[in-house]
Amino acid sequence: MRKIILSLLLASVAVSPAIAGPRDREDTTEQQQKSREERQQVRQERQQAREQRVQQLRSGPPTVQREIARPQNIQENSQFGEHRVRRERIEAQRQTGGTETLRRQDRPVPTVMRDRTQTPVVSLTPRRGTQPPLRVTDGRRRVINWSTNWRDDHRYDWRRWRDQNRSRYHLGFYYDPFGWDYQPYSIGWRLWPSYYGSRYWINDPWQYRLPYAPYGTRWVRYYDDALLVDTWTGEVVDVIRNFFW
Repeated sequence: MRKIILSLLLASVAVSPAIAGPRDREDTTEQQQKSREERQQVRQERQQAREQRVQQLRSGPPTVQREIARPQNIQENSQFGEHRVRRERIEAQRQTGGTETLRRQDRPVPTVMRDRTQTPVVSLTPRRGTQPPLRVTDGRRRVINWSTNWRDDHRYDWRRWRDQNRSRYHLGFYYDPFGWDYQPYSIGWRLWPSYYGSRYWINDPWQYRLPYAPYGTRWVRYYDDALLVDTWTGEVVDVIRNFFW
């Protein structure tokens, strides 16, 4: 009797895997197929969304192109990232003649760059980054007859002359009357009178191989620069940067 019971139990154990195995495999296959279909559907939706955004950028005006909303799906943002979205915009604008770049156009210009690229503000009182009002005579502006072509004349080869007489160009400490520190002046900008007083004049330009200043102007030292200045208006007529050392 005991042997019969054991044989029945062993037979049931041997049959049960054969019965359950195929069904489990079918369930697993169905789940995998369903998962693959869901992933495929998600990829298709994302692809359609990207194509729709590019189509909107191509068809809309530049102002609308910049204002097109970014994807609201958090997973899409995390996957593609803001940089990739901007690259899609740039590529679409490049095809339509746009000029958008990776640099944000609404970012303010840094202060250092702004000081060097903009003309000093006109002011009635001396302040850093300002210039005095233009002085005129009888409602007319005086014109200085000056050309920068003197640099092509070998007589005024001040670089070679400086290499041979370096001590002559070493003037030492420069006293700034306002204590504003150095800022590069360009031709056409105006200096405050304190910067071109007689203490800053280059009395003998030839010893530095500079052409003599025409009437009404003076070569002056401004830090390590040599400036030709209209002594009536303070306007810079010519500039040589890093002239002294």
